[in-house]
Amino acid sequence: SKPALKYDTLRLSKIAALCPATDELLSDANAAESLLADRAGEAIRYAVEDSILHGTGAGQPLGILNAGSLVTVAKEAGPQTADTIVAENILKMYSRMMHRPNGNAVWITNADCLPQLFSMSLNNNPLYLPNMQMADSPYGTLMGRPLIISQHANTLGDLGDIFFADLSQYVTVVKAGGVEAARSMHLWFDQATEAFRFSMRIAGQPWMGSAVTSDNSADTVSPFVTLAARA
Repeated sequence: SKPALKYDTLRLSKIAALCPATDELLSDANAAESLLADRAGEAIRYAVEDSILHGTGAGQPLGILNAGSLVTVAKEAGPQTADTIVAENILKMYSRMMHRPNGNAVWITNADCLPQLFSMSLNNNPLYLPNMQMADSPYGTLMGRPLIISQHANTLGDLGDIFFADLSQYVTVVKAGGVEAARSMHLWFDQATEAFRFSMRIAGQPWMGSAVTSDNSADTVSPFVTLAARA
């Protein structure tokens, strides 16, 4: 068959961390500069990871939660109790994943959700297996796939508190050189303080613009699946 290709543009956005350091600190603490660089790198990483889940696509990467390819599984009828995750939610999320040979799908969830997962079972078999030995570190598994605890996932009961995602289907582009560092004595010269700036340029979005309908199923599937709010 002839492939249908689309042309798209990923525009790099800048993310930066600015930190002041007094002349006294820099003079008295030999490791101050390396400490600032380390902490700034962590802050930039935090912001990038958050944008991969929540980004609007305007001046930042397009996050999974705002992507057109995201599949949102409805809560159970009955109704499902607020702020809960039940086995049926997990099974339906698993069924909506676009499963691939050698797939890389992982679960991403907030730590608030762990008590729900620990008590979850199917035919008396636990769905969640925590990492009980070093071979499993640092993850447990849910339905046989790794479970990653992330503070970027929303709190229990909210949309986006748990994801089933194949992150190999999320594309990122980073400007060559990665994080750039610069310092200036002029910004806060009157305060005897130097400015340290760390910045990088990044773009990102899911490869797919929409979910896909399978040939033999009415349900759409996607590399990115989440659970609707349970308020």
